[in-house]
Amino acid sequence: MISNDNFRILTPEEESQYKFPFCRHCEFYPCELVGECGSVNEIPEIHESQIPILRGRIVATSTEQSKNTEKIYMAKAVSPVHDKYDGDTIADTSHSHSTSPDAHRAIRLSYDQEEFKTDCIMSSLHVCQIECGQKRVSEGIGEHFKIETDYDGTIRANVDGKWEPLQPVFISAQTGQGKNYFVENVLVPYVRELNYRKNTKQRVLILSNRLALRQQIKNRLKGTEDSDEEEAKFYPYRDCADVMTYQSILHCEQMLKKRQSKAQSRYIYIICDEAHFFTSDAMFNPHTSKILEAIVRLFQDAVRVYMSATPYECLEYIIKYEREYHSRLNFNRPQEKDKSIPMAFYHFQRDYSYLDVKVYSAIGELYGQMIESVNQKREKWLVFIDDIEKCRAVKKDLEGYAEGKGSPLVVVDGDSKTEKVFAVDASSKANPSYCSMVLNERLDKNTFVLITTSVLDNGVNLTGINNIVVSDMERVKCLQMLGRARVSDADDRKTLYVQRFDCPYVQKRIDSFQTQKTAYHNYRLAYGELPDTLQSRGYDEYRFLDKYYNGGTLDWINAKHWFGRPMDKPTELYLNEIAKSLLDRRTRQYQLILDEMIEESPQAGMEQQEKKRVGQKYLEYQLFWFGKVYCVDDDITFADKDKAKKTFVAFLESYADNVTQIVGEAGKTKFSREFTQLYDAAFGRADRNKNRIYSITKMKSLLEDAHINYTVVSYSSYWIVQEHDWETEEE
Repeated sequence: MISNDNFRILTPEEESQYKFPFCRHCEFYPCELVGECGSVNEIPEIHESQIPILRGRIVATSTEQSKNTEKIYMAKAVSPVHDKYDGDTIADTSHSHSTSPDAHRAIRLSYDQEEFKTDCIMSSLHVCQIECGQKRVSEGIGEHFKIETDYDGTIRANVDGKWEPLQPVFISAQTGQGKNYFVENVLVPYVRELNYRKNTKQRVLILSNRLALRQQIKNRLKGTEDSDEEEAKFYPYRDCADVMTYQSILHCEQMLKKRQSKAQSRYIYIICDEAHFFTSDAMFNPHTSKILEAIVRLFQDAVRVYMSATPYECLEYIIKYEREYHSRLNFNRPQEKDKSIPMAFYHFQRDYSYLDVKVYSAIGELYGQMIESVNQKREKWLVFIDDIEKCRAVKKDLEGYAEGKGSPLVVVDGDSKTEKVFAVDASSKANPSYCSMVLNERLDKNTFVLITTSVLDNGVNLTGINNIVVSDMERVKCLQMLGRARVSDADDRKTLYVQRFDCPYVQKRIDSFQTQKTAYHNYRLAYGELPDTLQSRGYDEYRFLDKYYNGGTLDWINAKHWFGRPMDKPTELYLNEIAKSLLDRRTRQYQLILDEMIEESPQAGMEQQEKKRVGQKYLEYQLFWFGKVYCVDDDITFADKDKAKKTFVAFLESYADNVTQIVGEAGKTKFSREFTQLYDAAFGRADRNKNRIYSITKMKSLLEDAHINYTVVSYSSYWIVQEHDWETEEE
């Protein structure tokens, strides 16, 4: 069993590494939550940063000379309040501890009001933190994974410093720190060697979207895939490991039970790769809670190892399911029922110093920069958009913008056409270009901009990416999106573009949460969880099925994502208990964010630029995830406005000075499109339809509103731009 190593002697090298803020429940090393310790409206003491006294170097005082040695346990720490950001890293500016009551308060607050009120998931009640610094995963784990077994292959319990089935393991490490390398090149060879020594055939089971995805793609390229059976497939990996998708668990329960009944050939390690799957997919995959429950139930005699770069949301549910099943197993043994063993949690320090972060408000603000970056610097872009149709629209708009600038992203050579922009979604998995990209882990040589939904944010890694654009409000999704762009070496710098959100976007999310909550409420009415004495259950069930399975297309599509069917009872339905819990939490979170944005909203008469500051506080919270602080010079929405205005006026001036006639439908469309793009870059979008170019009437109105002394005049067969004094006209 893994336990905390309190009061051990640190080497000088170790001591030099430990300069960070501490919090009350973390024994040695802080998690990302250390700076996010209270709710928006209150700061409880539960997670307040404080002076650490739990561990550290043993320092002998001068009394040692008199053989009356006094040992003092010390550790260096800095207050988060006194941390100075140098743009990439946090600089240590103080080694002293302030005595001010607020000296160790958190510098950021959580939008989850419930998260820290009574407890922290990182406290010693729940996890046994193993501080691993910036080591590789194999180095941080050491030899803890080397289990001891009895003659029949059973893993021994209560062996100091060793993994065992009673204590689940979590490996929390940033993408690129070697989680999969540890599994494939350390753990699997160890099991092979263990089988040689013990004369057994025990195996490792890897539950992974990524490795299974790679094998599925290979099958598709060979033309050997049977999609109807894909979810029930095993993929043998080397000679003592198998790979399955998470979805396969529910298809293969009986077979897995049979496998685990054979002590000499069962699975002794279960690797849950990308373990955030249980929560990140819960809102649209009705099975994640059932899958997690099945893993805990089926593999109680195996070491269960969960791995993720974004652990904090899923960790709570994993620990909950582990403890609930442990209690059920020991229902008739009161002394064991409530006995909980903290999860072994290997914490590897994050490092985002390789990132340059910029801010934007609308994707159109990035088009000019993307075109210049691709055509002049040959840089690669990875752009995440939250909707399939938006992906396609952004691709079309970007290519149209480039065409209007004379820097096309579509190259036509005879009968062939090369597109520098590639848009993918869930339906693209059979596309040869997509398959090639995933297998080679890089974009095709002629592809410079990959626009994708979150289908790519779970396990697909790409090298050679220079710029990443994220457009989601959730921490887990943003960090996973960032993790898709692999860092090749110490000199590999990347630019991350983070979006500022506004009230309508947040309100739309709240509305979608409410729609799903309503569906769950109707389910509970229909199936007896909320009995209604005024109506029969049959009537409620009929009404529920009529709406979600016989009604409108959208209801039917949503029902596929919200309600699952048991394998053994396909006529029944169940909902995702994890999603149900997350809905309540996220609704509260987003309502707090919306209230905050409403407070940020300007009063009538304020400057247009100030109106764009809505969402600023949440934006700064997002930057905090990456250890960054807001700088207006990196805010494309504002820093480039003056330049954009000058460009817009110069565009009008060039037409007016040369008395250029804008002739024909093609010419007028080209002018209108360029006018629209330049105006939007300078002043923001002035039409609810984001894809519509402005008409001549709209252009005149916009020029008047912006007090720009030009107008567009229409003649019988052409347009011209000419100077115009709007103030004189008003007089």
